Amino acid sequence: MKKRIVVLVIVLALLAPGCARVSSPFSAMRPDYSRVPEDSLRAAARALEEAAARGDREPELETFPGVVLDTPEIRQAMRARAARAELVHELLDSGNAYEQRSGTIRMINTREYRRSTSSRKRDQNAMVVMSENQNRWALYEGILKASEWSPGALGAVQHIFFEARQPLLAPGHKYEDEQGNIVRK
Repeated sequence: MKKRIVVLVIVLALLAPGCARVSSPFSAMRPDYSRVPEDSLRAAARALEEAAARGDREPELETFPGVVLDTPEIRQAMRARAARAELVHELLDSGNAYEQRSGTIRMINTREYRRSTSSRKRDQNAMVVMSENQNRWALYEGILKASEWSPGALGAVQHIFFEARQPLLAPGHKYEDEQGNIVRK
């Protein structure tokens, strides 16, 4: 099992430089807010993102009209994200990662990054990013499924969570703007 993880990390590390400037097709789509209770989802996203940033592993999953949050999958994703919050913050602090409009984070695999870090550290960072993104997807898809929304609502969920994270970014953290450029807060 450990060998499989190492191989997966190596494969992803080799593919990452080629993907660094390719934007996700999901981030190019306009979110359709008509498929979700927008105000409730924004409030829920804000509450969950603040809890994750605080490292709150057992956040109160308040009732947000039309948004179902209290499921085992969502609770587990939130526990894992809260436990990992400091590592994600450190990656963003380093300037070697950024928040994507698609609601995930991505490493910026530059020559400087490769020279300034060991392969072991890069593997660890890749695991942090993969795990964080996996939990974010579990959260987005969990909300979609539990709230019984159509698959077309996914873009709105992703974008609303991305927007909820932006005010929580520290000065200097990077994120993707509406034109797809990587900018600093």
